[in-house]
Amino acid sequence: MNGFLAELGKHLAQRWVSLLALPGLLFTAFAAVASVLGQRHALDRRRLGHAAGELVSRYDQRPVSAVILAATILLAGTAIGLLARGLGALVERVWLVSGPERLVGGLVRRRLDRWRRAHASARVEARNAVALTEPARPTWIGDRLRAVGVRVHGQYGLDFPFTWPRLWLLLPETGRADLIAARGAMTRASTQGGWGLLYLGLGAWWWPAAPAGVVLLLLARRHGREAVGNLADLTESAVDLYSADLARHLGVDLPSGYVTPALGRQLSERFRKGA
Repeated sequence: MNGFLAELGKHLAQRWVSLLALPGLLFTAFAAVASVLGQRHALDRRRLGHAAGELVSRYDQRPVSAVILAATILLAGTAIGLLARGLGALVERVWLVSGPERLVGGLVRRRLDRWRRAHASARVEARNAVALTEPARPTWIGDRLRAVGVRVHGQYGLDFPFTWPRLWLLLPETGRADLIAARGAMTRASTQGGWGLLYLGLGAWWWPAAPAGVVLLLLARRHGREAVGNLADLTESAVDLYSADLARHLGVDLPSGYVTPALGRQLSERFRKGA
């Protein structure tokens, strides 16, 4: 799934610089407040007002210096926004982690135990709330995306990583746009987590930033789950709707009208080309 996500992410990279500048400026303002107030005077409005007045008086008669300062702040805000995006990529890696047994095995086993207990007691909703297939990742998000490949292979015999690039070429523009939008929502959620990490770090100098960081991380997790669920559903739907068209484009007859597991395995061998 990482390759699949990377392909969709390429369509989004050019849109992000402008979208990161504004929250970057907001963070820069909070950082300036933190530098003035610190922990001992974290909520001292009078001290903050005095510092703001000094700043205005310093640049009031120096328009060139004021413009340079504004440009510097804008560049700093953009740079911080890019840093948040970088931290967001780290958050996304944590969501999708599938590391070695010694690091994540305990988390996977706990999720697997919950899944098996719900499955054994025929509590389908409770089982699916843990994962749609047997858990193999320490996070719900990781398992939800992994389940796409597992379910597609189980239903159609198709090897998803090799099938998807070919299927993508057949999707109508609206279908591609929906998938790109869903991937964008996932990126926004992980970037929100990146901002949460930055605000938590700022909390070391100014404690009111720390609660904001916690809230942002919790919102990022919630929005990330929603975005990934939507992305996974759309991806599976694309396979359901267009896998038969893919087979026909490759000159394969479909007596049953759909891709059977046996045919899917044959197509996957063809796609892999011995890999």
